[in-house]
Amino acid sequence: MAVDAVTEPEFGEKRVHHIAALCLGIFCIVVGVPLWWKTTEVYRVSLPYSDIQHLSDTKIEYLTQVEVVWAVNKDVGSVFLSDLAVQLNRQLEKKDQPSLTSRFEVIVREAEKAELAALEKIGAVSDLQQIMPSDALHKYSVIITKTSSLLSQPILALNNNIFLPYNGAAESALAAQITQLLKDVMRESTVVKNLEAARRMKIERPDKSSMRSFRFHPGYDVTFTLMVPEPERVRVDWDIETGIKDYLQPLKASLDEYIDISISSQVLYFIGIGGRPKKGDGFYFFQEQDLPHIINPLESKLGSHASNNPGMNFIVYIPTVNKRPLFIHDNKGVPVPSNSFLSPRWGGVMIYNSESSGVNSSQPDSNVNVDMHKVMEVFISQMRLLLNINAQLMTEELLIVQTGSARLQQWELSAWLRSRCVENLAAATLTLQSLAQLLEEIGNIVINDEIGKEVESAVASIKDSQRQLLLGDLHAAFLASRAAVEASELAFFHPSLLELLYFPEDQKFAIYIPLFLPISIPILTSVLHAIKFFRRPPKIKSE
Repeated sequence: MAVDAVTEPEFGEKRVHHIAALCLGIFCIVVGVPLWWKTTEVYRVSLPYSDIQHLSDTKIEYLTQVEVVWAVNKDVGSVFLSDLAVQLNRQLEKKDQPSLTSRFEVIVREAEKAELAALEKIGAVSDLQQIMPSDALHKYSVIITKTSSLLSQPILALNNNIFLPYNGAAESALAAQITQLLKDVMRESTVVKNLEAARRMKIERPDKSSMRSFRFHPGYDVTFTLMVPEPERVRVDWDIETGIKDYLQPLKASLDEYIDISISSQVLYFIGIGGRPKKGDGFYFFQEQDLPHIINPLESKLGSHASNNPGMNFIVYIPTVNKRPLFIHDNKGVPVPSNSFLSPRWGGVMIYNSESSGVNSSQPDSNVNVDMHKVMEVFISQMRLLLNINAQLMTEELLIVQTGSARLQQWELSAWLRSRCVENLAAATLTLQSLAQLLEEIGNIVINDEIGKEVESAVASIKDSQRQLLLGDLHAAFLASRAAVEASELAFFHPSLLELLYFPEDQKFAIYIPLFLPISIPILTSVLHAIKFFRRPPKIKSE
């Protein structure tokens, strides 16, 4: 195709126009496109993805110190004690889980003269707490004593001390007995089950305690409710403030450093429980299969729960005059002694019959004075189960020294901290890995600085907790694991993650095409003409 000849002034004018078009095109490509790309990109803070991925590869290890004190007035020699230490180390280190290891530091020694003298002065089981007191949560002492009328069976004192009467067993049999007692008191099986449940592993047999108790949370809201369906006929007096102070406060005080428990109470009138009780011979009763029908109608009547903390509801129900006494029967038809039941991860209900129930049940007016000792004894037992604080041991012959208080004993606190710490580490790790997977798969989610700080804080807290567990500091390890759970959940549920999550790519084209298409077509056409002009410049007419 022939190029038309132009005059020299026309050539210069066209040349200037095409240079301007090229400059504009180059400016749009070099400056405009990067500027638009930078100002419209999704802000994403760099996260430690590799560290998060390797968290689950790190095996959790916790250290436990075991001190065995030979306090029998019989010289067995150093060889026996050395062999006992070897047998203990061998049996305690058995059956490690793939992701959990328990390390033991075993010391076997003879009792000192002062310790033997103190044991000789013991007159009651309650005096055993004065022997070798220790505040170390990760240390357990097994005192092997001579058999007597007072020490005729293994006894677990308030602190982590186990008194074991010597029955003349050999080193291996004695080591096996000590190992069984230690692992039972330490609740080692509970630690493993909580770890497996937190990591969502397949468990061969469902664990009732993990299904019944709440997952760990930094705070819980406890509400005590008195339900009086007929206040015009029944006058009820309950001193809930004294009950909380005398019975619940010791349990709350022993956990204040680790969880926040807020307590409230209320009285509901003209509200009954759901379900229709069956009639017996002079009484009414609910069967075990009727209990779920009681809980569901109650939830809507307890009031709104305006809190991020899980709620525990404990209800005292006063039966109506024409349906009392009212009892709860188990699946065998036997009345439940406490006349109460526990709803997993919710709370408990107690049906309270007055002492005169059934004698003058047709009496139009009656007074009911609620026995707070009876009520709080049931509710505290249920609360301990909901918090996964189970004082029931598998070793039947082991006698536990009772204090008469709801305050946690040292061995209970040690086992609870160890179990919850391992559970928190697994839960925080799983939350971080789920968040990392989500952010890697969806590229248009905003990751702001706050989320980055929370993720880094959670990773650092997990590593710190693992380090403290390895050193045996249960207190510091639990606090670090709690911080890891809080930080990981704050990052995972941060509201900014949803800002651009539901903004599909086709909507971006719908916005940008009407904006850039009318501008880009003239610029692109001018640039093409300019390139064509300089590649095949027109001929200049000669004068």
